Amino acid sequence: MGKKANNLKQLINNKFNVFNFKEINTYEELIDYSKDNSLFTMRFDRNDNFKSLPFYIFNNNDNKEEYFKNIIDEMNNLNCTIVCSNGLVYDENLKFNFVCELDNDNNFILEFCDKKVPLRNMYNYKTTVIKGNLYDSNYTYTNKFDNKYDDKDIDNILLWILNNKGKYKYFECTLYDIKVGILNDYIITWQTN
Repeated sequence: MGKKANNLKQLINNKFNVFNFKEINTYEELIDYSKDNSLFTMRFDRNDNFKSLPFYIFNNNDNKEEYFKNIIDEMNNLNCTIVCSNGLVYDENLKFNFVCELDNDNNFILEFCDKKVPLRNMYNYKTTVIKGNLYDSNYTYTNKFDNKYDDKDIDNILLWILNNKGKYKYFECTLYDIKVGILNDYIITWQTN
């Protein structure tokens, strides 16, 4: 099991919402996954040297047999597995990706981007940054008007962070305008620390 697949399983065990996913090891497993999913991502995964591994999108319009064979060959050459997920289906409902860091005094830095891109690509665009304390509504903003959001979204995210802060000080998430994922909620969590 690779680092990303292990992370997703830990998120599930810790009661965080994630999209349905499957770790793929063979061509046959990839074909089977595509029978139930016409649009999905394929993220290469392994336990070490996992930064900047390939990331592919499958859209049923592709020539799937040849496309998948090439991906599986690359997966094997890189000594990886593939984590497939159906989250792309909900991209039109994506409000924004966000990253939040907390310190021990409940000060936070919340950074987000409203572009409908994978979270890993949000920093290719101008982000809005909000700094403050979870127990004080006096926040400072950077690039306040460069992304679409409303104060209710920010309040809901900060309440969600407050409810989940326990042992976690860092969150990578996406907010949607409909309930999604295995827990049927508005926030999908990609990473916590």
